Amino acid sequence: MNEQPTISVAILTYKQEKTIRQTLNSVICQKGDFSLEVIIGDDHSPDGNRAICEEFAANYPFGGRVYVKLLPDEPNKGIMGNFARIMKHCTGDYVAICAGDDYWCDEYKLQKQLNYFSIYPDVGVVSTSGYKLLVRSNKLIPNAIAPYQPFLDGDVRKFYFSPDYKGGVYAMPLTLLIKRKILNYVDFDEYVRRKFPVEDFPMQAVMSQHCKWGHIPDLTVVYRVYKGSATFISYDDPNYMNYFKGLADIRRYLNELFPLDACITEDMLQEDLFYKEFLLLLHQWRYQDAKALAQQCALHTPKVQLTREMTKNPLLFVLFRAYKEFYKHKELMKRI
Repeated sequence: MNEQPTISVAILTYKQEKTIRQTLNSVICQKGDFSLEVIIGDDHSPDGNRAICEEFAANYPFGGRVYVKLLPDEPNKGIMGNFARIMKHCTGDYVAICAGDDYWCDEYKLQKQLNYFSIYPDVGVVSTSGYKLLVRSNKLIPNAIAPYQPFLDGDVRKFYFSPDYKGGVYAMPLTLLIKRKILNYVDFDEYVRRKFPVEDFPMQAVMSQHCKWGHIPDLTVVYRVYKGSATFISYDDPNYMNYFKGLADIRRYLNELFPLDACITEDMLQEDLFYKEFLLLLHQWRYQDAKALAQQCALHTPKVQLTREMTKNPLLFVLFRAYKEFYKHKELMKRI
């Protein structure tokens, strides 16, 4: 590869020695009329993850159609810091993303997306559909990571900037192929400075303001779901509330960037954080703390009123907890 690569693939990985080889093989085996650089950011893994990455870097040196570049070993930066570092090294006309515990299952994924860009040159991002792999049950679910709403006119801004927004991302990052010039609108250094807990939500929201999105229905990727993965947040996680406070900070940031499109108010953010903290106290059997939280909340909404009703006496609290735990367990079993 003596010229600028057609596509850069950003590989985020940490402590994934059991899956990283499959990830890298699925990227390197991509077929089509393009050159490929694979940028690996191993976030100072304590296991054998880096050694596997070094093996691939040695086998695919600079100069070939496929070039694997392993970034220098540095102190752990966390998801956002590692992602920002990787993106700075991507030099291709297009950028794709794959985490070290996911993989691509269609060797023509990238070529199909390039073909889409050729047909629709005004599109800046193309996603695909894919499988969700429930690791606990080894169950592969097709069409489980399709976009959250049907593609109509490609205006993804309607997804992120709507009062009905329920969280999450429009399309899973590992499905995307992005024109790199669109990423110039994304300030990853600011994400690091603000200590955002995730990169995909703010990145996609910003990109949605600057380009149309396209979609290919083909199943081209596999997204692993298991306890311990980066997006698997449970009540037992010591950073549970910090994670959701970080998501609220992302929404505040988007409101600053695009005030005319601001649709999630501060009261809505505060209500959401209040209820998540209440549910955490409920899970921990902390009746008195939950009661105090409900009584001290200055908001007057149906959700806040519900918490006050459920903390009128310990019996109601216990019954409400039993109901929520049963529902949570059902949802958890679907995920793993």
